Parts: sequence; structure tokens; C-alpha cells
Amino acid sequence: MEELTGYFEGKGTIPGHLLKWEDDPSLPGKLLIVVDKKKQMMYVYRGTHRIAYAPISSGKSHGMTPDGYFRISSKDRDHHSYYGTFVSSDGSQRDGDIRKESPRAGERFEPAKMPYFMRVNGAVGIHEGYLPGHPSSHGCIRIPHLIAANLFEVAPVGTRVIVKYGSWNVHDLQKKPDSHFKTVHRPSPGKSGGTAVAGTGGNSSSPGLEVPLKSGQSAGKNEEASASSGASPVAESALPSFSPAEAASPSSGHGLKPVE
Repeated sequence: MEELTGYFEGKGTIPGHLLKWEDDPSLPGKLLIVVDKKKQMMYVYRGTHRIAYAPISSGKSHGMTPDGYFRISSKDRDHHSYYGTFVSSDGSQRDGDIRKESPRAGERFEPAKMPYFMRVNGAVGIHEGYLPGHPSSHGCIRIPHLIAANLFEVAPVGTRVIVKYGSWNVHDLQKKPDSHFKTVHRPSPGKSGGTAVAGTGGNSSSPGLEVPLKSGQSAGKNEEASASSGASPVAESALPSFSPAEAASPSSGHGLKPVE
């Protein structure tokens, strides 16, 4: 199990049966990432063999994390968001968006960290982040540290990502022609605020270019850690169950050491 502050409203630990990384690069078939917004889970496949799964937190409002067939368009290991915290000289804090307001007198802006950022759909990306157990982001797809660190290493730019709400079958998804998957580098021109793409948490002051891997560092909560959500929590019983073998501790046999 992996410790993560805030998971399922303060329990702090992701159950072993909900978190797995067990990759084998020799497995046949293309790498595929499936984001299931209904289950609030992400699955990673080589061909039709599932090598990883983990809980997620997607956009807190409808449309913030759009469905579709995409490709990772860029990667940024030390990404930062336009969302963050304004900290005053007396230590008080308030959440804010540096695009929409400037620091007040005596304040400084601290952008939220979005480690292992993999851009999927314009401003929407997959990255390590805070998991409260329900949809709560500004649009990005937050995942646990173990999965984020390992996926960043094995998933190159161009990796296919499917975002869906509802039923799906990996055999059918793997048969989708390459033409179904689009690369979206930036939000659509002229859109802002609450639009499905441009108003999401992937917007960042960093360029989002692919960068060389370097030594890891611990990361704190994601950009919306203190943001409240009107979405209904996803009960643990509503999430998928797996066999006892799959429920083994993800720290054993996952093939890549977690980046601490």
C-alpha cells in the first residue's frame, strides 16, 4: 500500500487491491492508458495485459476532463500550475489563479506542483496529485506517486490515452485505428475560464516540453488540495475488485523503483 495524505477523506492509505504496478516490457502489444471517470480509476495495458491500475481524481465539474481518444503530446517532470496559493507576510494563505489576479501588497504567489506531468488534451494532463476519493481537480487527472513516477518513465510522447465515462472493453479499445487518437498540444484559441479544456488544471507557466529524466524529489499535494468539491464521493465498494494475487503490495515486483 502507498501512503498518500487525503486519500478517501483522510484515511491516508491506498488499499493494495486498488494500486498496482507490475510491468514487463517484453509483453507484446502497444501501451495504452485508459482513464475511467465513472470508477475514478486508471488502467495501463501492454496489448491486452493490464500492467497497472490506480485510483484517480478527475475534473470536479462536468466537462472539465473531456472524454476522447488522445496521445501524450509532451512531458514535464517538474511542472507547475497557474493555480496556487497567495501567501501573505503574516503567513495567511488564499487559493488563486495567477492569470486572473496579482499578488496583493505583501503577498507572494506559490504555484502548485504537478510532478510527472504528461499532457493529454491541451491543458489537461496526467500527473501526481492529491486524491480525496472523488472528482476534485480543475480538469487534470491526478494519480498516485508510484504510478506517476513509473508511467512517466515508460510512456513516451505519443502514447495513446483514452478517457471514458462508463463501460468499455480493452480488446475493443486496442483495435481502434491510430487515426482515432489525436494530439492536442494547447487549449483551443479564444477559450478561457470554465470551458472544457482551457479552464482546466493543466494550464501552466512552464512550457510543457519533453525533458530528460532526472533524480526524483518528494512532492506535496496537488494544485487543488484545499479546493472543495460538489461531486459525490466514490465509495470504496463502488470501485473494482481484483484477485488476491493482484491485491499484493504494489511495492513488490513492479519492475521500477518508486522515485522518493
